[in-house]
Amino acid sequence: MKPNHDVYKLMQKRLLNECRRIRSIRQEMEELASAHIRYLDLEEDLAKRRHSTSSLLGLFGPDLVAETKKVAETMNTDDKTCLEETLKERRPPQELREALRLWRAVREYVRIAGQSSVGDIQGFLEWVGMKNVTRQAIESALRQHKEEFEITKRGHERYVALK
Repeated sequence: MKPNHDVYKLMQKRLLNECRRIRSIRQEMEELASAHIRYLDLEEDLAKRRHSTSSLLGLFGPDLVAETKKVAETMNTDDKTCLEETLKERRPPQELREALRLWRAVREYVRIAGQSSVGDIQGFLEWVGMKNVTRQAIESALRQHKEEFEITKRGHERYVALK
């Protein structure tokens, strides 16, 4: 058995070693903090872009996704590869179309087109092949998601922009 004083000396060394290690860990954590925060920001950005991609694929539906694939093939091999990778990670465009909420489709359209009349929005959504898109349904979606949209009225027409 070790004498008490020897155990105490070893414990002192252990304590001092732990203190040095704590200091070292804190310094390393400070150095890594900005990288960690950047990682978290990138993770959040990635989630938003995945969601946006799913909305766009749903909005396009299978026919326009197939057309987009053809365009990507002629433009740039990296675009083609990137689109194929994205399509592999997602549900099929038809499933995304069926799950797509009307207000999200409107948001994607207005995000690209800018301020638009309800009639223009309806026309586009019908053009991409969405079924049963009525003016009343669009206006109802806009009312339910006031936090997303800014609505102005000019004459008899309502115009929609993102907030």
